[in-house]
Amino acid sequence: MGILDNLIGAFLKLTDPAPNYSGNRCLLEKYAVGGCDECLQACPHEAVDLSHFRVEIDDTRCSGCGLCTQVCPGVALEFPLGPLQEAIDKGRGQIKCSRSEGYGQEVLCLGRLTPGLLAEAGSRLGPLTLAHGDCENCKIGGAGVPQALQGVIAEARRYYPELQVELTSEALQGAPVGRRELFEQLFGGTKRIAAEVLPDPPKELNLEEENALPAELRLRRAAAVRSRGEVRWPAVKILQGCTLCPVCTNVCPTGAVRRQRDGDEFVVELEAAACTGCGACLASCPPQVMELVELGLEALAEPLELYRGEPEWS
Repeated sequence: MGILDNLIGAFLKLTDPAPNYSGNRCLLEKYAVGGCDECLQACPHEAVDLSHFRVEIDDTRCSGCGLCTQVCPGVALEFPLGPLQEAIDKGRGQIKCSRSEGYGQEVLCLGRLTPGLLAEAGSRLGPLTLAHGDCENCKIGGAGVPQALQGVIAEARRYYPELQVELTSEALQGAPVGRRELFEQLFGGTKRIAAEVLPDPPKELNLEEENALPAELRLRRAAAVRSRGEVRWPAVKILQGCTLCPVCTNVCPTGAVRRQRDGDEFVVELEAAACTGCGACLASCPPQVMELVELGLEALAEPLELYRGEPEWS
């Protein structure tokens, strides 16, 4: 590897760091039965290490492609979604990867686009166009990006069924950027990059709302609210035989499943807006009495009672 390649690699590390990791939303750290290795399987550069029962990313290998963030069932791996949303908005629904020809707004790799981003953007902007370059020979995301995007688009349609997306390798058409506009974009991009790489505020400051949904899930909910189609939000159902143990609530990565006491009874509730359909509770349920279902928009209004009863052990 030459000096130029080293400089380019160092610049990419500065401007496009590895995704943020929230261990409290990782199925490995939650000790869910069966664990999870989705990020490991998705990474094209062997940058993910799960040997310590948490996600550790090798910054020297990570290209910042974002493919791991697309598949993480607990939204434990995230890039800041604001800059991506801004790029889609400025492109009026058209966006290209950094290796694609043509004009228009770009992101480093289309592997960073999530179901929530596409669903929410489509609900406001209408049809979307995603242009990718030569993925077969790309050292950022690699040959698997187009197929991964198809899965993301299918998932996004659960929250916004009307979503229309054109995935193309053709160059986006548009007017070339003038010198003034170029400097404005560069200056604005620098500010956005600086905001991205700044560390998260200390948790002691309590700047985030307690139990707030991850940004990805907030985008999915916003898209679902705007939909006129039949939303298919993932959710869980509890059958007869529940022992009202706390296992499902303990392994849920987003706090969607909750158990609380009501007099002599215990109640298990579901906040559907926080459910990703990861299935951790199904695999971990001792009596195996849970199943995945799909619910409509009305399920997002208030918590749903899944089960109520007085446990034998009480």
